[in-house]
Amino acid sequence: MTKKSNSFYSDKKGVLIKSLFILFVAILIGWLVYEQVYQSKVTIIKERQDEKLVLVSTDLSKELSSIKKLTQLLANGQVLKSNTGLNTLSAQQSDKLINDYFLNFASVSTNISQIRWLEHSGKERYRINFSNKKSEIVEVSQLQNKQNRYYFKEGMLVAPPNTFISEIDLNIERGKVVVPHEPTIRVTYRTQGGDYLIDGLLVVNFNLDYLFSNIRQYDEKNTQVNILNHDGYWLYNKDPALQFGFMYNQVNNSLANNSPALWQHIIEHDVQSTSRIFHDSLYTFRRFSIVSLRESTQRTADSDKEIIILIGSPKELLYNAKMAAFQYAALCSVILCICGFGFSYREYLFQQQLITLSYKLQREKVELDSVNKQLDLTIRQQQQLQTSLLEARKLSSLGLLVAGVAHEMNTPIGGAIISVSNANVVINKLSDAIKTGLTKSQLDKSTQSIEENLGLAKINLNKAAVLVKSFKKMAIDRHNDDVITCNIRKITEDLLISLNSRLKNSNVKVKTLVDTDQDIKSRPGIISQVLENLIMNALTHGFAKNQVGEIEIKIAQAASQSIKLTISDSGVGIKAESQQYIFEPFYTSARGIGNTGLGLYMVHQWVTHILQGEIKLQSNPHSTERFKTEFTITIPKLS
Repeated sequence: MTKKSNSFYSDKKGVLIKSLFILFVAILIGWLVYEQVYQSKVTIIKERQDEKLVLVSTDLSKELSSIKKLTQLLANGQVLKSNTGLNTLSAQQSDKLINDYFLNFASVSTNISQIRWLEHSGKERYRINFSNKKSEIVEVSQLQNKQNRYYFKEGMLVAPPNTFISEIDLNIERGKVVVPHEPTIRVTYRTQGGDYLIDGLLVVNFNLDYLFSNIRQYDEKNTQVNILNHDGYWLYNKDPALQFGFMYNQVNNSLANNSPALWQHIIEHDVQSTSRIFHDSLYTFRRFSIVSLRESTQRTADSDKEIIILIGSPKELLYNAKMAAFQYAALCSVILCICGFGFSYREYLFQQQLITLSYKLQREKVELDSVNKQLDLTIRQQQQLQTSLLEARKLSSLGLLVAGVAHEMNTPIGGAIISVSNANVVINKLSDAIKTGLTKSQLDKSTQSIEENLGLAKINLNKAAVLVKSFKKMAIDRHNDDVITCNIRKITEDLLISLNSRLKNSNVKVKTLVDTDQDIKSRPGIISQVLENLIMNALTHGFAKNQVGEIEIKIAQAASQSIKLTISDSGVGIKAESQQYIFEPFYTSARGIGNTGLGLYMVHQWVTHILQGEIKLQSNPHSTERFKTEFTITIPKLS
């Protein structure tokens, strides 16, 4: 076998090794691309589920906090107290006053279905029913005894001013479930004989149909909302037949029975929120305590007071994510193989050409030894061959350089794919909107969103992911009624962030002036609600239509470790004849458009009774000053 033949087979072996290496690198990079794309799509799904979790838990928290405070507000009615002189009236007069008070109170709420005042024995003394915007005073002969109901037994054990909140179940009358079903939660307030006309229990039934209807809007094709009780039974499901199975002893209508592995994961993990793939579907859940009105990181001891918010995705969603990732990976691998094999083949051709030229040069050198006349020609040929050799070597180096570049392309390709994937999500939404009727506003918003996503391709994706997670962790529990050390500046900033969607398109701008950053022991959830009510009241009533204005929130130090909050606006001001009634219940200038007149009254109650502070109003519609209306709130330190 000749030397040339040996070189030929050696070159072939080298080409084979390079080809296998290129194939290995292409497969490896394809796998990395697959993992990155798949994980990015799973992350998008999880972020959607997290968004729905926040929306549902916020609605639950607001609703439960509202019904708790409404019950406390109901119990503070002077007509129910024993020290108002009403006990001197006749039984008929007293009954009429109390029934009228219950009727008026419930008329401003959309979800109160019953108000009852039970005696110490459990017998109903007063009962008002509300259904389909109609009220009914139940006759004495139709009143029932509820001494055996769990909410009566437990409610009698809770001392005022605290309330007892029952579990969520269906309304039962005379031992039977009411049809059609009325999802109900009951809030009780202990009325002790020394302070109230009746030594017993106020019980308010709240119909949660309105709450579940709001939650239903979050139940979409790709994000399926479930709400479960502590035992794994559905309180809310897209299939109504699966709901409230525990009321009928339907064991099969529970997540614990239908998906025991998922249920076991939920009850065994002491975390605030977690995601997990079960049966080719991604599930994200949060625990929510009815008692504390906040998300809980572990199973509560009070087993009937915990609900679980569970967001699931359909199987085809993860399947589509896998197929999309596979397509990206396959495309990347094919491109890398084509480029690698192309450069490898080109290098092989140049090597063969070089070998041929080398043997030709050797033959010419032998001829030069025998033929002196060909010397000049041979020298020129040799120079030409040397030039070709240099060019071949340069091309060989270029092939190695390209292989290195292909190896390092993983990171920019992965980043670009993730950014394009985010833009693709917006394009899909735009496509859906086109099918249902696209508006110019939607088109503008979608175009803007696509431009923003493409701009994010220039920024480190991991930094963006960390930034998103940090915004999720910014929210504070606005409905925490516990006395804790808090910072009013932080409470104000978090509130303005949550109201950003409502404020950004308004002609009224909100700014904050901070003269003190001192912490104070108080109730942060109540402070947040007071600020929100005053801001929204100013936006709704304080400015003329399309008026450009400003709302200023000033935080300053007051005497005796107190904080002074001043909320000022540059609107039209409040008439002098209205200022004396501004904090009265049911007083409003806009009742015809759905206002109840309880907003500023509740602010006054929260500040004076719960925060133990003081609120003052100053307003002059004819003032030449920048701000025409000013609410001043003094918040003392609570023990």
